[in-house]
Amino acid sequence: MLFCVGVAAACTSARQPSFEEAARRLTADTDTLLAASTLTVSPAHRSDETEDRSCLPGQVRRLVQAEGEAAGAPDGLLLALQDMGYDQIVDDLDLRDESTGVSIVRNPETNLTFELTVLDGPNVRIVGRTTCYTPANESTAP
Repeated sequence: MLFCVGVAAACTSARQPSFEEAARRLTADTDTLLAASTLTVSPAHRSDETEDRSCLPGQVRRLVQAEGEAAGAPDGLLLALQDMGYDQIVDDLDLRDESTGVSIVRNPETNLTFELTVLDGPNVRIVGRTTCYTPANESTAP
């Protein structure tokens, strides 16, 4: 009996956030990440979008992009994301080439993903994403 209650509780706590919740959390996590780092981002290099060609037609996804300069930022950014509950899902060595290094992290509770790309020089690009949402679960806020 106790096992059944534990399984039911685990299933109900793993609820997919609504699009609005995920978009708010993505923006908040991006702001926290930028505030915790030494990354200098100009307003022209930060954008929030709600459409993504990688989603099916009719679906939406929130994207947040920032690019800036920082010395030693990749390790600090990765640690800051891990402190916020993100797990590294792609190892830098899997995607590294001669001029870039990439790390991808995902929050298992919110399904938010961040991609950190270190370009030549001290340039860093951050791309945060929600999952793709259909209009049906876009409006299912609790």
